Amino acid sequence: MPPTLLAALGMGLRAGAREGWLVPVGAVVSAARRVALWPAWAVLWAMLARAVLGSLRAHPLDPGGALGGALAALASPRLLGLVGGLWLAGLLLGAVLRVAWLSGALPTLGGAMAGAPGPRFATGVAFAFPRVLAAAALALAADVAGSLFASTLVLGAIAVTVRVAGQGGGVLLAAAVALALTLALAVPLALGALGDAAVARAALRGEGPGAAFAASVRRLLARPGTFALAALAFGLAAALGPASVEGVATAATGFARGAAPVVLLGPQVLVAALALLVGAALDLWRLGTFAALACGGDARP
Repeated sequence: MPPTLLAALGMGLRAGAREGWLVPVGAVVSAARRVALWPAWAVLWAMLARAVLGSLRAHPLDPGGALGGALAALASPRLLGLVGGLWLAGLLLGAVLRVAWLSGALPTLGGAMAGAPGPRFATGVAFAFPRVLAAAALALAADVAGSLFASTLVLGAIAVTVRVAGQGGGVLLAAAVALALTLALAVPLALGALGDAAVARAALRGEGPGAAFAASVRRLLARPGTFALAALAFGLAAALGPASVEGVATAATGFARGAAPVVLLGPQVLVAALALLVGAALDLWRLGTFAALACGGDARP
């Protein structure tokens, strides 16, 4: 039986506090995943700037020349192929970094929760990476399927609502639309929680992707509300936490809004680093919580 939500949150928080050195490591991994996409953006903007400047030189009196040059560049198969390839390579590199991070961080948190902390990060990356990669691939497929399922339900509910608008739909129709919208929210949350639990079991228990998902399904069915609430809470925290840090920092430095860009560079870098650290701390707490839900009992994992 998985632990309760409060117990899992407490276990994850204590494990993250004991292994606090993982927070800056997670922030570096998150920053590296963003940097991996920079080459695609750099090539795109450079080629657009070149096309715009070339169009302006060729037609200096044409007010729509810049826009025409940019659109012509965007329609170029060579540019689309180059930028698309760089973007895909960046996404794949980011995915590999994420899986390597999970392979090391989850065993470290598991050891902290079990009361046996130790140097587990490098060992996890070396030996758990293939299993975590397979489980993460299945979790991604489940997330995509959940998103498609939710999108289909939402579009269907909108289409039905528009069709019967002004015709006085009955109570059964309203109940069906409400059920569809509820499932559109609950199913992706459940599949996301299931994927997180399966990845945790692959890293901590050494299970293959199939066995990890089967065990995670059994534990999710034992406490479905706990898994769904954990996924919802950490999803909201991940969306609001770093953004709140950036908003507070922007308000605090508002007095220097008219300063030179060079003067504002230092505070902006500091705010970005702080937002990354907050996001990494929340992610570490989430990993510990789902590790407890996936592998722990009522008291200890």
